[in-house]
Amino acid sequence: MNTEVSTPSAVFPDLEGKIVLITGAARGIGRAIAEEFAKQKSHLMLVDLDPSVEQTAAEIAAAYGTKADFRIADVTDSARVKEVVTETVEPYDKQLHVLVNNAGITRDRAAMRMSDDDWNAVIATNLTGTHNFCKSSIRYLRKGKGAVVNISSISGLVGNVGQTNYCAAKGGIIAYTKALAVEYPGIRCTAICPGFIHTDMTARLPSDVWKFATAKTKLKRAGEAWEIGQAVVRSAAEYGNTYAPCAIVTVAGGMELGG
Repeated sequence: MNTEVSTPSAVFPDLEGKIVLITGAARGIGRAIAEEFAKQKSHLMLVDLDPSVEQTAAEIAAAYGTKADFRIADVTDSARVKEVVTETVEPYDKQLHVLVNNAGITRDRAAMRMSDDDWNAVIATNLTGTHNFCKSSIRYLRKGKGAVVNISSISGLVGNVGQTNYCAAKGGIIAYTKALAVEYPGIRCTAICPGFIHTDMTARLPSDVWKFATAKTKLKRAGEAWEIGQAVVRSAAEYGNTYAPCAIVTVAGGMELGG
């Protein structure tokens, strides 16, 4: 069966020229999200701890003819996060229209063998990092009735062996997104829950893991990073979302959510 998919670009005119900040944007899903916003001619601020984010920004700007700036930052450093947000909005009359919290890490290990460092690092990067950027961005997002899109995971909805730290963080992101929407009804909030996605990290997994993971999906294939990117763009756009202040969106190929 042919499982190849094309990469059409959606068009949401309300995103043209809007200011979009994306964390974890150097590569993988983060870069794919940035490219999908670039297709909408949004103005991008790409944030990552990896210095290669500079090259990513340059390549996206050249390929799509839109503005793409970058900052190197640790999302767990709240002071640095505040600096990045301030530097993002200053050239645009202190406006920010879309915040995408994508930065995340994994440190997998069975719960009884998990070190404090592994637990704390995953919670700090995935969950606290999301809070840090939301906290510093809310005042600017409220001005333009903007959108927050937090990247959770299917693992935030169901458990996964060896990932108690990751599941806790991603489940926390879902709950955090719901609470944020209640606190700030003028901001559209979405938690995107990707399933098994083809990335550099998953490409290194053994073939039996691939077979097991894809067999649990209705489409019998892994997702592509650009498919997550399009889901993020669709969630950030005003079209179809003006009466949906909070949404939890699974992008998992119909993956079974049972135990």
